[in-house]
Amino acid sequence: MHDPVMMDRGFIADRKTTWRSFHHAAWLSALCIVLFGGLGVFAGAHAMAEESMNAVLSRILGDVPMLLFSVALIISAMSTLDSTLSSSAKLIAVDMKVLRPTLSNGRLVMVAFMLLGLLMVFYGNQDLFSAVAVSGTASMYLAPVIFFSVWGNSKTIPLWSYMVSFLLAVGGAVLYFTESSGYTTWFNLVFGLEHKYSKLLLISMIVLVGGVLAFWLGSLLNQRKPIAEAAA
Repeated sequence: MHDPVMMDRGFIADRKTTWRSFHHAAWLSALCIVLFGGLGVFAGAHAMAEESMNAVLSRILGDVPMLLFSVALIISAMSTLDSTLSSSAKLIAVDMKVLRPTLSNGRLVMVAFMLLGLLMVFYGNQDLFSAVAVSGTASMYLAPVIFFSVWGNSKTIPLWSYMVSFLLAVGGAVLYFTESSGYTTWFNLVFGLEHKYSKLLLISMIVLVGGVLAFWLGSLLNQRKPIAEAAA
């Protein structure tokens, strides 16, 4: 349940091979995420006053490692754009049936989403890492789906549990965007958190715990419903 690009490409193989590749990609991607996070902690520990992460890493690692680092970020960004645009076309034309599912309509949807994304650059945070944080927070609604529906194989999750998890994740992503862009300072006033990643950690915890509780409660209520109906 990682990058949709892998999900698109994975189905070229047979079902068993695809299943094994997803299992291996899970621990590989988790390891890379932890290492990338450790790189940020390392940069923060060696940063001087008002020094950005890229400036710290350039000073410590040198030009060649930073060139490779930048290339990796560009590849990651292009991969994300590819999956985002293809998913947006499928969402509008196939799932929501707003347009007929033709090649030209799919391209029009992609152009529209690209222009909307471009507008966000002029009216919000231009930091690449913030963009990743926003999209990552929004995708956290999948966590309880994986825990309960995929790993737990639960068939008793009601629709409202999915909606609560989704709305929490999207709301958390919007809140982080407004906080990191300086439009709101709610977390600073209420919790005393000034750094944007401290706010991101708290938002992520609320989204994850809230989504899991919604799924657990929904499953519990659905399990008790047949018992109550039988007793009646």
